[in-house]
Amino acid sequence: MSFHRGAVGVLAALSLSATLLAPATASSKTDACMAGSGTSRPDAAPTAVCCVTQTNYSLASKGVRMPFRGVPTFKNGPGGKMVVARSYSGSVSAQVVAGAEAEVGAVLARATASLSTSLANSNSTASTNTYERHISRDKYGNARYVSWGQEVSYQKFRINRDCTRTTVASGRIQYPSESEGWYYWETGS
Repeated sequence: MSFHRGAVGVLAALSLSATLLAPATASSKTDACMAGSGTSRPDAAPTAVCCVTQTNYSLASKGVRMPFRGVPTFKNGPGGKMVVARSYSGSVSAQVVAGAEAEVGAVLARATASLSTSLANSNSTASTNTYERHISRDKYGNARYVSWGQEVSYQKFRINRDCTRTTVASGRIQYPSESEGWYYWETGS
């Protein structure tokens, strides 16, 4: 029995030291979480589990083709050969598909750290890129200059003191990357 009381005393001492080390702005709820049940009994074992309150993001992505502004879509055919060259300037910027424009920078910072370092808020270039392709018989060849970017789905959430998770915001943003080139496809007309 005395061993049990000793263990409870150690727990109370640990809880008390955690309370003393807590920031000065800690609320009475914080003290209750760290010190135990909030009763006046010094041997009370901690009864509440507390997490550090913080905001975080959860990200997922998929590849996306983002066409450059100022560069037309080319179409040739039926059949034959298509040669396209990009030798004029154009640009492509991040696009909010769903969610808030205010999240673009924060999501980009996390996406470049965890998904792809080549993602950017915009891509603008004036370099030349030539592409040649044979068009299938009776088909039309189409070509468009694109940035091979990512569509990032995000969920901004808060970890609460009781360790639950609350969604604050969510959405999808398309980001261009430094990778660019011609995207080719064929159609029947």
